[in-house]
Amino acid sequence: MDNARSSPRIALLGRKSGVGCARTPLSAALVAAAALMVLLDTLYFASLRPGYSHISNTISELGETGSSCASRVAFGFFLPVGLLVWLALWLMHREAPDRRGSLILAAMSCIGAGYALAGVFPCDPGAPLFGSWRTQVHNLFGFIDYGGSGIGFLLASRYFADRRAVFAAAVFLFAGVSTLLGLALLPLETVFCVRGAIQRATEAVQFTGLFFVCLLLTRQLRTSRGNPGTEQG
Repeated sequence: MDNARSSPRIALLGRKSGVGCARTPLSAALVAAAALMVLLDTLYFASLRPGYSHISNTISELGETGSSCASRVAFGFFLPVGLLVWLALWLMHREAPDRRGSLILAAMSCIGAGYALAGVFPCDPGAPLFGSWRTQVHNLFGFIDYGGSGIGFLLASRYFADRRAVFAAAVFLFAGVSTLLGLALLPLETVFCVRGAIQRATEAVQFTGLFFVCLLLTRQLRTSRGNPGTEQG
């Protein structure tokens, strides 16, 4: 009888202590690792390019066709970052999210697609808006990267607003608007002299926002599972 009474308490303590919940910090850690890789690899490969400017040159130009380190950038930088993002989101999806959570994760996976495919389809020298077919594919996945993740942040904002998590909703709204603004500015020739800075600011918003998606969305999903009466949107 005592064992029967204590079982629910043990299960509750297990949930509170995080037993069996290692995937949440791991997902966030993977995103942090991907962000750190972007920072360090950008600095490293830029140091190998005389005249490269973090203000005016894009990250894609580090692996442009004809570059002496193009293959290293593609398969030692872009592809691993994309795979880390995909792995983090896959681990989150194993938390059995609701339909709206699944849609948010699918939209955020566009960040992984942008990086992974940037390595497979490098841009032409100077990262032009128009060029070879590889550049067109590269730019298409860049559009998917920023557009998809921007929409994903807006979906996350609505998700948390519906659950009265006002601060989280406001943060993700800011992330979504900022990412879509970056997408709108980057193709404009009038800002080419500072498009590197615009891209880096947008990427900082993306990875910071994705980190908090990993933490907050999974916490919300677990709370919903722990309370069967909670609405599954």
